[in-house]
Amino acid sequence: MVLEAARELPGLVPVAVADRDRARADALAAAHRLDACDPGRLLADPRVAVVAVATPPSSHAELALAALRGGRHVFCEKPLATRLEDATEVLAAATGPGAPRLTVDYVLRRNPLYALLRRLQQALLGPPRRFAFENLAGDEHLGPGHWFWDREVSGGIAVEHGVHFFDAGAWLLGSQPELVHALEAARPDGRVDTALATAAHPGGATASYAHRFARPERAESQWTTLDWGELADGRLYGWIPVELELDIRTDGAGLAAVQALTTNQRAALEVPGYRPSGAERITLELASRGQPGRWDLRLRATLGGQAVKPRVYRESVRAGLADLLAAAAGGTPPAVSPADAWTSLATALAAQQAAATGTATRPATLPR
Repeated sequence: MVLEAARELPGLVPVAVADRDRARADALAAAHRLDACDPGRLLADPRVAVVAVATPPSSHAELALAALRGGRHVFCEKPLATRLEDATEVLAAATGPGAPRLTVDYVLRRNPLYALLRRLQQALLGPPRRFAFENLAGDEHLGPGHWFWDREVSGGIAVEHGVHFFDAGAWLLGSQPELVHALEAARPDGRVDTALATAAHPGGATASYAHRFARPERAESQWTTLDWGELADGRLYGWIPVELELDIRTDGAGLAAVQALTTNQRAALEVPGYRPSGAERITLELASRGQPGRWDLRLRATLGGQAVKPRVYRESVRAGLADLLAAAAGGTPPAVSPADAWTSLATALAAQQAAATGTATRPATLPR
């Protein structure tokens, strides 16, 4: 996916792939007509200015550090690390004076429906009071020997997969959690396939996250519930969201704000570096509430349905790479910063600790 996105991005030319398993490197290189080498040689290649780290999670920090210390910008798959100590070392290497830029592939931050939600928050809604993600995921490609089940390699469900949603929830809620409760459940063979977490945020906002990897791929189902109390509620459909429904209860000024935002649908869904397909649509349905000046508004937005999920995923990766290039060229922080990646990992690790101890846990805070 990263190579496909990188090939289509102006200013970025893939030159080589590396893997500790040379046969895998050779196969990938042949498929994309690139050079193949080992990781050390790639990091020493003078042609390489940007390194994409797309390995199992336990090696992310080691490879990111090597690239940063070699003066390369880094596009890192989530999570940034599996241990907070390692993430802290990466954070320091990526944020010092003159340091190369690093971002993490949090595709939800680069999804047009999330962009629309952020603009609706700014125009009318403000942060939600509740964020709730439900993930009934497939496991048919995750055999018993897959590294996903090995916590030493993957970090576990909360770390390997959950960081996406800990980050997205904090981003929409506008705050990091203060306290996390969690539990995990395992199969008879010992594989942990279920992770549940709830988080308390400042001001009484809450978030919850449910992950279960036990379905065939065709039966996967994911959705996110958002609640603004009396003002609005709605759902995103898909872990890579492709559909959004919102019910908004507002007055004439609020109605006008939503209509003004959605008049230019392309701008309402815009994500820099993401190329629309032309299938995106926003529709509004209005109903009077029976009170003068009060309106019930249903907003629906689609990126084209489930069939476009692979394209939405690729374009969101492309947008992340574009953001990294812009940050490197302009000397500015990327939209998803190393600090964002650190704090989402801290929340995931707090969830693991809470599940292991049965005690609510406070996530670590950013080092000063």
